[in-house]
Amino acid sequence: MKKYFLFDKIIQSDKTSSFATAAKTLIALLEIDAIPFKDAKADVGSEMLGLDKMKFYERNAYTLSLASIEQRDILCFENSSFTSLWMTKEALLNDEDLKNIIAQRLSKSNIVLNLSSNILTLETVLEEEIGFGKLKTMIKHPFVQFSVALFLGTSTCRAKKHTDTALSETLLDLVGAKRIAYASAYESDGFEVLDISTPLAYGLASKAMLDMFDNAADFVVVTDARSLVMFDFYQKALEKSVQREIELSVLSLAQVLLLAFGIVDKKSLGLDQHKVPATLI
Repeated sequence: MKKYFLFDKIIQSDKTSSFATAAKTLIALLEIDAIPFKDAKADVGSEMLGLDKMKFYERNAYTLSLASIEQRDILCFENSSFTSLWMTKEALLNDEDLKNIIAQRLSKSNIVLNLSSNILTLETVLEEEIGFGKLKTMIKHPFVQFSVALFLGTSTCRAKKHTDTALSETLLDLVGAKRIAYASAYESDGFEVLDISTPLAYGLASKAMLDMFDNAADFVVVTDARSLVMFDFYQKALEKSVQREIELSVLSLAQVLLLAFGIVDKKSLGLDQHKVPATLI
């Protein structure tokens, strides 16, 4: 088994800590060698590229270099951190001048730029280290009675260049959930404009949520921490903005798998940190 750093310093951690809680519980259950990445720089999201490109690259290059020094790959359990790290690695590998600038910046912190560590999604690690066949034997409570809306959003377009985004669908199929079809699956969750225009952000998020609700989803699965912020933390605000009740539980893939494996303790699942209760438990 390979050695990993579990990247748990995700964007807006005060609102998205349930993502990390469930991932850590799942990693421990499956005995994957992934330790918390304590010295990593927190993800600021790819939106930072438009505000301070050099700061964005420097932060992520710092994290990549630390992982490479320790000879551990980086395991990301949501798309924002995954895409931020991959965008940085790709940019530095393809632009020698940029690479030299970032290397010089890191040297002031006594860090030698090193890009040898791989960056992997949780889904990829589950497939490679455990195998979907083994995961299937662990299922105690399949989701055969539930219809799920898998929201991939615009972040998937950035992530799919570096990983097989269809693995999320495969894992939901594995637990027996019925995936609904709806028009907004790859549209914006509104997060990228939240600081610019709250009404616009709420409009984009509520459009997607109502699309899922009106297509009879029992709950929503998100693959990006930004989507969790918009759909769970701000769901009551979304309801107020459109004057309609939504009341849809929002889960991560790790939470769905743990529930299927028979883990129902809300604290271990991170569900005690959600704004919208998970009524399927």
